[in-house]
Amino acid sequence: MALLDDIGKKITATTQNVVRGTKDLTDIARLNSLIADEQKQVTSLYSQIGKLYYETAEHDPDSALGKLCLAVTVANDRIAKHDEDIRTIKGSRRCPQCGENVPLSSGFCGICGAKMEEAQNNGPNVPAKRFCTNCGEGISDGMVFCTSCGQKVE
Repeated sequence: MALLDDIGKKITATTQNVVRGTKDLTDIARLNSLIADEQKQVTSLYSQIGKLYYETAEHDPDSALGKLCLAVTVANDRIAKHDEDIRTIKGSRRCPQCGENVPLSSGFCGICGAKMEEAQNNGPNVPAKRFCTNCGEGISDGMVFCTSCGQKVE
């Protein structure tokens, strides 16, 4: 009978060790997840600090960070140029009111309805699923205003 008691005690001890090990692994995984979340927040805060510094010191940076501020300005200028090149390739331009891309042939922005300067009729045709009830022009998905006459569409 003592042999069965010893086996029972060993099984109980082993089970307790497995349960304790599983709990430890679960706790470690949870803590690692919390650490990763905090690290993401710190990285985001560093980014916000840098952006705030750049915005406040862009035109008058101290000597230690002046080159970095200038590099950010130059990179932003290149991004704007590339964005403009993409719009040219797509045959669109930026709406001055909402910033949305609008076909060159459109007289009005399809998102905010703003009148576009110098509408051109050489832009690409957009396949239309809906049509403006005012002028009959095709309206692409997502458009709230007709790009030809500026009428709000249903």
